[in-house]
Amino acid sequence: MSDLEERIKQNEGSLLYQTHLGTFRNGLFHRYKCSEGYWTIGYGHRCSDDQTPIQVYEAEGLLKTDINAAQLMAAKIHLDKHQVVNDVLTEAVFQIGYTGLCKFKKMIKALKECDYKKVADELKDSRWYKQTPNRVQKHLDVLNKINKDK
Repeated sequence: MSDLEERIKQNEGSLLYQTHLGTFRNGLFHRYKCSEGYWTIGYGHRCSDDQTPIQVYEAEGLLKTDINAAQLMAAKIHLDKHQVVNDVLTEAVFQIGYTGLCKFKKMIKALKECDYKKVADELKDSRWYKQTPNRVQKHLDVLNKINKDK
């Protein structure tokens, strides 16, 4: 399993955490409403309101498919020389969607200019940061480390 996949699992709710919440029980993932009110199952996969419970291997498969799709969409926005930046963009698409990330026009401009401090500033000054500050802070830490390593 890749680091990216593991981070997304933790951010979306580990098996242990989902067991605690009751969304994983009797060996199956059950649908739940995410913080934005969408039906979700497994590791952050959006589903229909009539979704039946799924097994762990199905949740793992959906996660891999969703990550691949998010990576392709993130690369349409920007493909960076730093893989960690590409992973940040992938996680952003995974969480807020391609359309949501495309709204970060100043951040995208800063990415193209390799101005990672400005990228971090734009992320911090966003509704996304206000909604999930701990998660986005991890992305800011990655970007700020690049600034220090320059």
